[in-house]
Amino acid sequence: MRTTRPFVVLYRAFFAQFFVSESVTSDHQLRTAAIGVMAFLMTPGLLLPILLSGRFEFAAIRFPAMLEPLIRLMASLFITYGIVSMGVIAAFTWDALGFDRRDAMVLGPLPVSGATVISAKLSALAVLLLSGAAVVNLMTAVPFAMVASNHTGATAAAQHFLAHMVATMCAATLVFCVLVTMRALVGMIGSRRDAMTSLVQFALVSAVLCFVVLAPTGVDVVQGRHSEARFFIVSIPGWIPTSWFLGLYEVIRGTRGAEFSSNAVTAIEATLGSIVIAILATIAGYRRQLQLALTPSASAASHSSARVRRALARLIVGRDHVARATADFIVATVARNRPQQAPIAMNAAVGLALVVAGLAHSGGIATLLRPRTVVLWIPLVLAYWATIGLRASFFVPSELPASWTFQSNALSRSRAYWSAVRAALVALIVSPAVAIALALGFLVGWRVAVWHALIVSAILVLFVEAMALTIDFIPFTRAYPPGHAKLKSRWPLYLFGMFAVAVFPTRYELRILADPMSLLRMVAWIGVAIVVLEVIGRSRALKWSVTSAEEVPDGLSSVTVLSIGNALHNAAGN
Repeated sequence: MRTTRPFVVLYRAFFAQFFVSESVTSDHQLRTAAIGVMAFLMTPGLLLPILLSGRFEFAAIRFPAMLEPLIRLMASLFITYGIVSMGVIAAFTWDALGFDRRDAMVLGPLPVSGATVISAKLSALAVLLLSGAAVVNLMTAVPFAMVASNHTGATAAAQHFLAHMVATMCAATLVFCVLVTMRALVGMIGSRRDAMTSLVQFALVSAVLCFVVLAPTGVDVVQGRHSEARFFIVSIPGWIPTSWFLGLYEVIRGTRGAEFSSNAVTAIEATLGSIVIAILATIAGYRRQLQLALTPSASAASHSSARVRRALARLIVGRDHVARATADFIVATVARNRPQQAPIAMNAAVGLALVVAGLAHSGGIATLLRPRTVVLWIPLVLAYWATIGLRASFFVPSELPASWTFQSNALSRSRAYWSAVRAALVALIVSPAVAIALALGFLVGWRVAVWHALIVSAILVLFVEAMALTIDFIPFTRAYPPGHAKLKSRWPLYLFGMFAVAVFPTRYELRILADPMSLLRMVAWIGVAIVVLEVIGRSRALKWSVTSAEEVPDGLSSVTVLSIGNALHNAAGN
């Protein structure tokens, strides 16, 4: 009988890990999300050359001398886009870039050599890199080559296409290998690795969203006086990797120049060096990653920031021991578990992209020096989207055995659970937002910053009270149908919520900023609304239950529960 080699089995398993996750209950839903991510990454790159085709046509007919600088600028944009797109793909599959606990439990007892395991892992990583980068960069290479060589023939189009694919693929390889190296190094750290992972995901998603927001404003060609044209080009420093791969792009395209040749050599050396370092890091971290995966550290919940937030949550709930324990459980779970941190990081990245877009539309960094809506709304926007992500994380089961602890020992009906959720939200969301609002004092003045911090805290407490009304169970303790947050279908509601929480209050605050009594009245009215929601929340809190819902929706994204416990109970009764 023919048997499959261990290398092939391991390669297939490692590649499949890129599209599965222990934090969701449906691999189908995760694959659907992966397709959505790829569609999101391909769409801007496909549309941008088409949107700029008129400017290329204008430059080619009226000002031929401007065509080459325009091509180089657009090539720089697409190289940068390839870098950040590959970064997002790596962020989406971050946990599978290294060896995790499941790998350790499965591979540890098996008589498989380390060389086979590492070679299979590297092969899966190479296929992910080539497939992901090729799909994204191919969608930009074809329209860009056609637009850039509209009046120069098929040979020039082929040169544009080849140069574009080689440069962008090498750039994607560089960033992917750097991230694989980072994943290997983080995997060898015994503590804070989950926080570092979430920080990397936040940075990469923010980078691609900011690129999508800022790229359309990065180039402009307008007709000036005396039949001249004005062309805005952002100078790229030579130490930035984009300039290296732009040199490689120009050399392949046939452009002469010592600067391009030097940058092309640097690009090739950096790419080959990153590949070698990534391979060595994977080999060096193999045993260490498996060892740490079998003994995950829970020390993240004991670090200073987590201790402060846990103490603040306990202070808010008062002397209720059940509420204190539940709040401590919620804050500690968020602090130490990657599945809970991922939606928070992703949604916070959306907030950061909106902040960057607002600053870019209003005049850039100089806008930060005076109180305006795009400045004062920063803590509110970041806190709003982080709250949306935190609420989504509440539905992600982290330790389902904890639900048995609550069901066995906790009260079935109590206001303590609602109080704990509200306190945890305040500790996790309001305190960082107030710190950001106070930090704006270095830019807009301390008087404005102190008033704004007071208003921010009031608005966010009101928002937290409203969010607590949408939770009727202890977070992290029940399975859920994936996609519960329904961001794709509810985005108008989320967008309106952002205006209600961040935009409208900030604009009203700016109108009364010079009148302390009006500011106090604003805070007082928000306080009245908080009291109303507090009363509603306390009345609804007794409807909470620590037991799971009896009815679960059907479909590919549903959770199937076997009622074995009920059957045993009925049998015992008979």
